[in-house]
Amino acid sequence: MSWRRALALASARPLDFTIQYPPSREYFRERFTSPAGAGVALEELKRVLLYVHVPFCEAKCFYCNFAVDLRKGAGVHARYVDALCAQLERLDAALPAGCTVPGIDIGGGTPTLLAPELLERVLEALRPWRRRCEVAWPVSIETTPRVAATDGERLAVLKAGGVDRVSMGLQSTNDETLAQVNRRAQRNLGERAVEALAAVGFRRVNVDLVFGLPGQTREHWWQDLERVTALPVDSVTTYDCLYRGAGRAMPKLTAVRPTPGDYGALYDLAYEHLTANGFHAPYGSVNFSRHAGEPGTSPYFEGRLLDGLPYVGAGNYASSLVGSRWWFAPYEVDAYVEAVKGGAVLPEEDGYTLPDAERCAKYVLLSLNFGLIDPARFRAFAGVELETMYGPQLEHARQVGWLRERGGVYGVEPGRFRELPWIRALFYAPEAVEWLSGRMSLPEALRTTG
Repeated sequence: MSWRRALALASARPLDFTIQYPPSREYFRERFTSPAGAGVALEELKRVLLYVHVPFCEAKCFYCNFAVDLRKGAGVHARYVDALCAQLERLDAALPAGCTVPGIDIGGGTPTLLAPELLERVLEALRPWRRRCEVAWPVSIETTPRVAATDGERLAVLKAGGVDRVSMGLQSTNDETLAQVNRRAQRNLGERAVEALAAVGFRRVNVDLVFGLPGQTREHWWQDLERVTALPVDSVTTYDCLYRGAGRAMPKLTAVRPTPGDYGALYDLAYEHLTANGFHAPYGSVNFSRHAGEPGTSPYFEGRLLDGLPYVGAGNYASSLVGSRWWFAPYEVDAYVEAVKGGAVLPEEDGYTLPDAERCAKYVLLSLNFGLIDPARFRAFAGVELETMYGPQLEHARQVGWLRERGGVYGVEPGRFRELPWIRALFYAPEAVEWLSGRMSLPEALRTTG
């Protein structure tokens, strides 16, 4: 039973068991690398989500491992937008006429760092995609407090271009905490930014907060929550700061990382405060909405994380997943631009063909981002019953009080957010557990448990 060994591994290295799967990109590269485009049939898609990546940022936060480009030259931005628009046009043409799009996200980076005329071009390139959309409010974009608070021209471009939802990366209201992770002071910008977004009239405004940052105290986190719940926002997304991954500079900042208990205590504080102040979420979800019945995130993320729908990505290092094939565009902006110039529809730098066990592991870990595993949604995604694939794991989680079944859905038990590394470990694919156990510096007994 590989899941018992996975529990032992999680006990030894809990911070390695995050929402992100695989446990390391090297695992997929060693086991599942396949030729570019292998088995992908865009012309057969009936529904597909779209992610658009704009990598430009003012600075790289130390906790970030996204594909970020700090160049500010107008020429670089213009060349990138040329490529992005060309790719969006080709990709739309490659899809069948009847293919619908449940959601579109524009992320980064900071998409709103683009000059207004470039932003306008990107949004115009999305017009054919919006015609395919099957929901009333499909388009979401990310911004920063500085842009939202000080640049009304860009906000007007977003509104005119069909953006329905804006997600603002506030992350913290404490300037000392922000300085620790290379973010500019913004204590006085958050309120102004939300007021500006509300004045423009976007249908939904979301604020992101991060907990478990270096030096962040319980008091700092409580202040963040109090300040944000006093603002007229529709939803709040709370991210537990991840210390895993070579792309993050976090270990250079602090040798003392949060424990699962630390994360659990901060999450429980957020859950208590947000739900007491009119926000809705099942326990364990990091997405809180003021609107009952809404998941507190964008249609794109709901479709990708909860329904496991196929998605395609436009832009450098944007990922795509269609059927069993998962792949990434070139990481560097210039390499991506050259690939599009060469006629690529979905340029690829590395890609994998995933067995069902890997696809299902990715799906379940993403679903737990909402504090639940829905057997009906799993069946629609995987074509097999959840209990058939994970019966012993679900039974163990029930017995130890990690999950409970209510209304046909498995939910994280209240107070058990701190147990999520072990809950996630239960659903790791057996081959991933074997790979991890051979690479962790652990006693032999732990590597062979189960």
